[in-house]
Amino acid sequence: MKLKQIPEDFIVRELASIPFTDSGEYAYFLLRKKDWNTMDAVKEIAERLALPSKKVSYAGIKDKKAVTEQFISIQGVPKEKVLGLKIKDIELEFVGYANEKMSNEMLQGNGFRITLRGLEKEIRNEPKLIPNYFDEQRFGINARNHLVGQAIVKRQFGRACDLMGIKAENNPVNTLLAKKEILFFCFNAYQSYLFNLALAEYVRKHAKNTAETDYSIGKLAFGDVSAVKNISLPLVHFDTSFENDEVKRIYEKILKDEEIKFSDFLIRQMPNLVQLSPSRMAFVAVKDYNTLSFEKDELNEGLMKQIVSFSLPKGSYATIVVKWLELQ
Repeated sequence: MKLKQIPEDFIVRELASIPFTDSGEYAYFLLRKKDWNTMDAVKEIAERLALPSKKVSYAGIKDKKAVTEQFISIQGVPKEKVLGLKIKDIELEFVGYANEKMSNEMLQGNGFRITLRGLEKEIRNEPKLIPNYFDEQRFGINARNHLVGQAIVKRQFGRACDLMGIKAENNPVNTLLAKKEILFFCFNAYQSYLFNLALAEYVRKHAKNTAETDYSIGKLAFGDVSAVKNISLPLVHFDTSFENDEVKRIYEKILKDEEIKFSDFLIRQMPNLVQLSPSRMAFVAVKDYNTLSFEKDELNEGLMKQIVSFSLPKGSYATIVVKWLELQ
C-alpha cells in the first residue's frame, strides 16, 4: 500500500465548535493549505501581516504532505487585509468573528478523505474500534524527538543538545531552555513513545487475532479489540496515578527497561516541564467509514486505488487507521 504519493491523496477537514458573534476582537478564517505544515503556514501569515505569531492562533497541527482545512483566528486585523494576502498553496476564507481566540477546547475532531494506492485487491474490512496510538508525526521528521525527551529525563543534557543538532555552550541546560517550545514537543514525544509501548502490550494481552506492524521507532500491535475493556492510559509523569493495576505493572516493566523512575520526570533544572499527568483512551472509534471508490491507480500501473473517508476525535491519527487497513 502506498500513502501520500501526492498531497491530494490525504485530505483533512477540521471539525470545530466556535462561538461566533456578530463582531469581535478575533476574526476567524478557514485556512486551506497544501505542502505547508501548520506552524510554518501560520508563521508566514503573521509575517505577511507584520504581526507577532501569538496574534494568529490555531488548535490542531496538520500534516505538510496533505491538503488540509483548519480554523485560525487573527487578532486585531481587518479581514480585508487578510483576504488580500497572496501566498502560494495557501487560501484563507473568512468565516466569522468571536470574542476569544481559536483554542484546542473548540476542536472536536477531523474528517478525512484518503486515497490508498498500489493495491491488488479491495480492502473490505471496516475499522470500527482501533488502538489509539500516537503515530510518526508525533516523533519528528527524523523520528528522534522522543530520544531528546529521553535524554532530558535521564539528565543527559549534552546528549539532548547533540540530538537536536544545537551546540551546547558551557551550560547545556541554558542552551536547551532557549528552545522551550521544542523541549515541550520532545518531552511529550517521550511520554507518547512510552504510551505506545504500554498500549501495544495491553493489546497483545487482550485482543484477539493480533498482528504487528513496524513504524519508525518500533512495533505497534493490532487485533480485534471489540470485546476488550476500553480503559484510560496515562502519559507517564512524576505524579502519575493508576486506576488499573495491570497498566501500572506494564508501565513499571517499561520504565525498568528504560532505566528510569517515575520521579525522574520531575526535572529540577527545567521546572516548566512540570504538568499534570494527561491520559488517553486505549481505543478510539472510527466513525462514518465509507469506501468512496475502488478503481485503477493512475500512478501505479497494473494496480488499484481505494478512496476511503472517515472521522476521528481530536488527537487521534488517521495514519493509524491506515496501518490497521494494511493488515487486513
